[in-house]
Amino acid sequence: MTGNMLVTATPPTPNGELHLGHLSGPYLAADVFARHQRRSGTTVAHLSGIDDHQSYTEARAVREGTTAARVADHYGERIVRAWADSGVRLDVVGRPRAMPLHRELTRRIFADLYERGDIVARTRPLPYCVPCERWAYEGYVSGGCPYCGSRSGGNSCESCGRSNDCADLVGPRCTICGAECEPRPCERLYMPLERHRKALEEFWGDTAMNGHLTALCRSLADDGLPEIAVTHPADWGIEAPVDGFTDQRIYVWFEMAAGYLAGAGELGDWRAWWTGDARVVQFFGHDNGFFHAVLFPAIFSAWDPDITLPKALVSNEFYRLDGAKFSTSRQHAIWLLDALDRTPADHLRLFLCWDRPAAAQTSFTQETFDSFLHGDLLPRWHGWLNDLAHRARTAHSHTADGAPAPAAADRLRARTRRLLELVGEAYSLPDFAPRSAIALLDLLVREAAEAGWDGDHLSGVSGLAGAHAQGVSAQLSAAAALAVGLYPVAPAMAQQLWAALRLPGDVADVPWDRALQGIGVPAGAGDLGTACDLFAPR
Repeated sequence: MTGNMLVTATPPTPNGELHLGHLSGPYLAADVFARHQRRSGTTVAHLSGIDDHQSYTEARAVREGTTAARVADHYGERIVRAWADSGVRLDVVGRPRAMPLHRELTRRIFADLYERGDIVARTRPLPYCVPCERWAYEGYVSGGCPYCGSRSGGNSCESCGRSNDCADLVGPRCTICGAECEPRPCERLYMPLERHRKALEEFWGDTAMNGHLTALCRSLADDGLPEIAVTHPADWGIEAPVDGFTDQRIYVWFEMAAGYLAGAGELGDWRAWWTGDARVVQFFGHDNGFFHAVLFPAIFSAWDPDITLPKALVSNEFYRLDGAKFSTSRQHAIWLLDALDRTPADHLRLFLCWDRPAAAQTSFTQETFDSFLHGDLLPRWHGWLNDLAHRARTAHSHTADGAPAPAAADRLRARTRRLLELVGEAYSLPDFAPRSAIALLDLLVREAAEAGWDGDHLSGVSGLAGAHAQGVSAQLSAAAALAVGLYPVAPAMAQQLWAALRLPGDVADVPWDRALQGIGVPAGAGDLGTACDLFAPR
């Protein structure tokens, strides 16, 4: 696959640190996908950012007696560092307050849609906190979701993914002081989505998405697409460019749509990534599904029909900790930077890809992490590499050149190729499944180990030394395939194995089609067990 591909991961809110739940979702998944696409001949730009203007950022500042800008800057830097330390390779990290194009596009798109009648004024109730003397919207209000009954923040429910209008929350309360809010009439600007039904239904029909997201879109359409408030009475954010509403701020999720375009603009002309033959693939948690599957495509198609809407929306469910939801406010979390101080990044990546909440919620426990990684997977992989190093030394004194390859060696080479093909499918759309890729690589190790044990009977037998050397050569090629296949998930481990096999260059630069053809490993490869310390269980 060639051409331009933009891969996006939802910009996180800088109101706290990243935790393992964040990494298990869009950030690691998008990184794995982008890494594989690059070596498949695609020009990839991997984009995320920091969602500075979220009201949750300002709400934290209010609680701590500081400014929203200071909170955004502090946690924004911590988030960027956590991405880098965990091996998430981003080409662009959008910082709204440092990118003039972000503000320019946000206001231009908003003004254009208002002039065309796609944004209209409405006077509707909005919760107001009397003790705080503040309008309570989004991060400033919580209550029961009017659709599913779960505890929900304003404007969007994390549990069911549906939007709300804040005043329709059951028992709305201020998140700052806890007081019950009272509804007051407030004139704001809204974007009615029903007028974009045809464009949205065409988009849903042409775009790959999972069953949960498909069901959300269908239920919204069946109930009548809502009108979404796209301004709020606030001080933090980008001013609405409409007379009579300049004291209000643009809804941060409307702003994010423009932010995706502006982020691509950091690479040059944003249209090179959002129009023509370019492909866009977006990664996000299901709680952000409404915005990516409904609001953003409605904004884009209404503003500029030449914008290429995403070809795939890859969403994930919540990742839990010891059975309960990760929570920044309750401090129920394993902070990513803390975890990286104790655990190699690739070990976290390997486990989280295996335990990823793709279609259902999963839960992190230390016991499961230790059992899977250090009690099962790494002992098997490291043990095979140790055995293979010994076999390679034994076979080094014999030549495989000219010796007929035994059937077992041919079978292992063919099997290696087939398993690697399946690994490539697991890293690709429409069935993106890193867990399956790990399972297939583990199967490759198991089958190569069995071939090694069987071939050991040939070692030292007169007239069979060449056949034994051929078998060892096939196993070394399987080890090279393991390095190539492991790279998107665990790049440092993959490079360590690649170097231990004394193969040239970086495993990241190996074209996928070359890997499928089979990689020959020089005779007398290094001491794999010692050189590959990241494979060693603790």
